[in-house]
Amino acid sequence: MRTFISVLIALVIFFGLAWWNSSYLTKTSKQLADQAEKLRKAIIEESWDDADTTIIGIRRLWGQHKKIWLLLVDHDDIDDIDEIIYKIDEMVNLREKEQALSDIAELRFLVQDLADKEVLSLANIF
Repeated sequence: MRTFISVLIALVIFFGLAWWNSSYLTKTSKQLADQAEKLRKAIIEESWDDADTTIIGIRRLWGQHKKIWLLLVDHDDIDDIDEIIYKIDEMVNLREKEQALSDIAELRFLVQDLADKEVLSLANIF
C-alpha cells in the first residue's frame, strides 16, 4: 500500500510540474509574441521612437523570463531567442525596416514553437 501511495504522489507531482511548466511557457511566450506584434506595428508605421521603446521592453521582459526558461527548455533554443532579439534591436537602431520585420517574424515563431514543443501531450511524447 505504501508503494502505491508513493507512486501516486510521484505521479501527481510530475503532472503538476508538467502542467505548471506548460502554462508558464505558454503565458510568457504569449507576452513576448504580443510585444513582438506591437513592435511589428510600430515598424510598419515607421514610428521608430515607439519601436525603440518597445524593443527595450522586449529585452527587459525576456531578461525576466529567461532565467526560468533556462531551467525548463533546451539552452540552444534560448540562445536562438537571445540572438534574434539582439538582431532586432540592431535593425531597429539602423532603421532597417524589412530585416527587422523578418527578424520579428522569426522571434514570434521561435517563442510560440518552443512553448508548443514543451506542452505535455501525446504528440510530443511519441
